[in-house]
Amino acid sequence: MKQRAGWSKIPCPLHVDSNPSASANTERNRWNCFVCQVSEDSIDVVMREEQLGFREAQAWAHARFSGSGEDVLPAVQGESGRGVHQGPRSGRRSGEVHPGVRRFGADWT
Repeated sequence: MKQRAGWSKIPCPLHVDSNPSASANTERNRWNCFVCQVSEDSIDVVMREEQLGFREAQAWAHARFSGSGEDVLPAVQGESGRGVHQGPRSGRRSGEVHPGVRRFGADWT
């Protein structure tokens, strides 16, 4: 894994990669793929994989990993403080992934 400014290059878990086309940042708790144009945090991944809403995904993660959630940042720097009640961001289809992108599986690593 190559690392640059907190971001590490990784193979995308959603499609076959011969060269790493995605990056992950554990400090910001985010990953994105430059081919799929998918950018997610851990709650986004749970929402997509478990087909849950935001609150349900938070509860699922809390129950599954027994975290208090106190160390979770309220917003990621560089993103707007958009409230959940305001709906999805423009240009982003909630829960949908580009055609040809596969869901995470047990063999994604």
